[in-house]
This record gives sequence, structure tokens and C-alpha cells, in this order.
Amino acid sequence: MYLPIQDDPTPPQTAYVSRGGEPLKLAPLAGTVQCDIAIVGGGIGGCSAALHAAEGGARVVVLEANQIGWGASSRNAGHLPPATKHDPDEVIARYGAVAGQRLIDAAEQAPVVVGELVARHGIDCEYSVPGIIMAAHTDAAMRNTEKRVDYWSKRGRPVELLDRKKAGEMIGSDYYLGAWIDRRGGRINPLAYVRGLARAAIKAGATLHENTRVAKLERDGAKWKLTTPNGVVLADKVFLCTNAYTDDLWPGLKQTIVPIRVYQFGSRPLRDNVRKTILPGGQPMTDSRRLLSGIRVHSDGRLQFGGHGPAFGPLSKPSAGAAISRLQRLFPQLGDIETDFWWSGFMAMNGDNSWHIHELAPGLLAMLGCNGRGVALATIYGRELARHANGAPTADFVLPKSPPKRIFLYPVAKPLVTALIKYYALRDAIEVRHLERSRPATAA
Repeated sequence: MYLPIQDDPTPPQTAYVSRGGEPLKLAPLAGTVQCDIAIVGGGIGGCSAALHAAEGGARVVVLEANQIGWGASSRNAGHLPPATKHDPDEVIARYGAVAGQRLIDAAEQAPVVVGELVARHGIDCEYSVPGIIMAAHTDAAMRNTEKRVDYWSKRGRPVELLDRKKAGEMIGSDYYLGAWIDRRGGRINPLAYVRGLARAAIKAGATLHENTRVAKLERDGAKWKLTTPNGVVLADKVFLCTNAYTDDLWPGLKQTIVPIRVYQFGSRPLRDNVRKTILPGGQPMTDSRRLLSGIRVHSDGRLQFGGHGPAFGPLSKPSAGAAISRLQRLFPQLGDIETDFWWSGFMAMNGDNSWHIHELAPGLLAMLGCNGRGVALATIYGRELARHANGAPTADFVLPKSPPKRIFLYPVAKPLVTALIKYYALRDAIEVRHLERSRPATAA
């Protein structure tokens, strides 16, 4: 079975690299070291945990199999939504009034927490909070949009319902039935951000190693022993922050998620007159289709957009044709558009579409299940891991620790997910055809 960690160790060319800062070029682990907390995985979650734990006085060692931010942390859409994937009433129903509200509040504050870290540590990562636009492609989606805006408006949050005309002005296209803008959300260069978190963690006293894959994890008396190709770490506590790139290091953990390969494209820089007409307020956007694909415009004029390809297995080149065709229908002013590069990474999906912190054994914690909410919530959950380790009361956590839950029918999850993706694509296509027939006659 192909594992995400088997992808090419060379970082991909993405829309973030040119402004992502210098690689850290950290030495692999050599010899034996002891620490309070060993962290496996140098992504946003792992680096956030390292920073917060080191600032709390812990001796921290981070072991990254490739480069800091090599995985999903540098391959995502770079959106900062102030919410989980679930509506607030669903969160309350699932977790209860107290824990549910705590999660809603934490998700809402996640972009603010990211901004505070960026400001405090001087991280140059194009952090900006112009809001996020979420467009509706069906009448049902528009009704749900109205419901969300009503919920947050009653609580005094800076949200706005956009009719078709107003949405067209903010998106640069009258394609959708309407939309809403949540001005609490924003965007970021996730590669620059994770490198900045890593540098801040080092400054706080943590030790980070790249090109150091952990081959074995076991108890050694009162300590946890992590064995790598050229060294050993003895730690009181261990955090597994590998998320979609989880391997067989801890038995059964990878069976709690299904890693799905997702794709992003970067266009050649748009002509200035065209660039000014697409998302002119600088907001990133998504829509209500089942197979989401975010869109954003970078400062260099490149259009970044999601696409689809094989969801599992080794890296293979996707076809940009369908994604480009959709963009041209959405933004007729684009004309011909060419991609300069594309990249792919894995997203961790699980049975309830929610992040989890698992206590796998005394002193062994795992964080995984981003479900497409990686940047802001990974920052929060990394902080939570550090708070767990530092002995904060369980009642204060965003969510309490939960036992790992193997995905039902895991052995056949891949063919089932593949079939589900095809079904979603068909449903989306039918709805989009209806949407395009409803488009104003004056649209180009």
C-alpha cells in the first residue's frame, strides 16, 4: 500500500516558494539525546507544538523525515477560515454545549492566533485578513448561506450576505447565485509561515532536525525511545504530528484516517488589467460544491486554483484541462490561461470530519484529521498538545483527548472514496449545468 510519506523528498514547486523564505537546512539527528518532549513531524502542527512547549520551558526535539513543512503544511490553499467544517449548531449537537462552544470559539479565533504569532515572532508570510468569500452554486446552498450569515450577524460578527450582483462585484464574476463574506478570515503563505514557526521554536530553545525519519518508537523504562537511522532520542513525552503522512510507526494509527491526494495549480502571471478584475478585494474564495477548489490571486499576479487527479497512489500528473475550463466559465475575461506549475499533497480525512488529539499510551499523544482545515487549526492544536504536556487542566482544552477510532471498512476505504468522489463530481456537474443556465443573459 502506497503511503504519502513515500512521495518524492524533494519539495515541489508551488506558488509559495518564491516568497517562502530560505530553507532551514537543519542537520539530521546524530547520536543519542534526551529531552522532555520529542515531536515527530515538522509541519505547522509540530512546529506550533514545539514553539509553545519550548516557550513553556520544556526541552523539545523535533524530528522531520524530510524538510520542515515538506508535507501538507506547504502544499495547501493557504486559506485561514475562522470556523470548522461544521455549522455551529452541528458542533454543539456533536460535542455538547460546553465543549462545542469552546471549539467554535477556538476556530473563530484561530486566524487571530496565527496573526499574533506572526506579529510576535516577526514572520514574513504574507499574512492578511481581508475576509474569505464563500459562494453558493444552488438554491439550497444559498439558503444555507443565509442561515450562516444570520447566525453570525446576530452575534455581532463582521459577516455580510451578498446577492448575485454584489457577489459578482467582489468575485469578479456573476457566475454564482450569491455568496457571503466572513471578514474574520484571511490568507497566508503557509510555507513561509511554517518556516517562521520553526525558526521561532529554535529561538525559544527547541532543537529541530530535518531528514530524520523515525523508524521505531518504543518504551525504554520510564522513557520513550525513538530510533532514527543515525541516532536515538529518549523522551518523557512524544507528540506524533504526522497527520496525513502517518505511517506504521504506531500500530493502528494510520487506520484512523484516509489520506486523499489533492492538487493545486499556479497560472502564469495574469495581465494587470485582468488581474484587477478577479477577487479585487484580495479575498480568497471557495464555493459550495461538494468537491471544493479554492481560488486566490497572489501578489505576483498568479492565479492559484484547485483541481483534481488520482486521489491515491504515487504522484502522477493531473490534467489541468477541466480546472482551466471551469475558470474560463467563471471568469470569461481570462481568455487563454496557462499553468506554470502544479503540485500535490495529501489531506487527512476521517469518519467525523474533525481534528482529534489521541492519547495512544501514557505520554504519547497524536494530532491528526485536518479534513481541509489545516493551517489555522493545526496552529491551535499544536498549542493544545503543548498545554496537555505542561499539565493544563483537561477542562480548559479546546477538545478533550479522544481514543483513536479505526475507520469502518478501512481495507476498502480507497475504492469507496474513489467511487464517492466520482459521485460527487457527477452531482456537482449536474448542479453546475443548472447554475450556468441561470446565469444572466448579459454574462460573457
